[in-house]
Amino acid sequence: MKPEELSALEYFIAGVPPRAIFEMDIEGLKKLVESTTNYQESQIRGTMISEVCLIGLAAYFEAYCKNQFAAIINICPQTLETFATKRDNLTIKLKDILKISGMIDYRLGSLLAEQYDFGSARTINSLFFDLLGVTLFSRSETEKYAEFLEDRNLLVHHGGIFTLKYREKATPKSLRDRVYFDSLVIHKDDFLRWATFIHQLVNKFTVTTHKALQEFVSSNGVNLEEETSKAINFLLME
Repeated sequence: MKPEELSALEYFIAGVPPRAIFEMDIEGLKKLVESTTNYQESQIRGTMISEVCLIGLAAYFEAYCKNQFAAIINICPQTLETFATKRDNLTIKLKDILKISGMIDYRLGSLLAEQYDFGSARTINSLFFDLLGVTLFSRSETEKYAEFLEDRNLLVHHGGIFTLKYREKATPKSLRDRVYFDSLVIHKDDFLRWATFIHQLVNKFTVTTHKALQEFVSSNGVNLEEETSKAINFLLME
């Protein structure tokens, strides 16, 4: 299918703009967490729901970053000209290219996104800087996101039981004797606090990358089809 034959939504994974997907995901997590009663919240069930939802929040945010990166390239492959000069060691398997041979005009970004790690603020900043010349995480946001990931990783890799590495960074010295015994407990308010932070990041990243893409198109004289221009605006969809 040629670009002039595409509808605007076909540039996006699952046919839905990345922020819109994230909005649906986070709304579902919030409803799940808020469905616990005050009594349940003080019991194992309530905290387990909050902990599982925090893990989900991290997964959905990483997916948003990957989908946003993919969408930008799918919409405007010209952004790869600068990116390729900074990432010239990237290798894509021929068999994978052949699998999207009929869709390469609007799926190349999706294929490229699979090759990269979006698991930290540093890697996310680096990828989007090389692609659009923008830095998404501020220094304070980077530090706060590292704390969020530390909680997520403790839950995922250690079942929430405090490790020495975690306690050294995140807890008072007087509590370090409880390492390998006590565990991290995520209450409803803890989840909602992190959800607010991550939601703010998504909104900021969306606006920043949308503006940067528009500026790239304008400054480089990129000619876009009508549906492609719509796709750029759809990046702001909630």
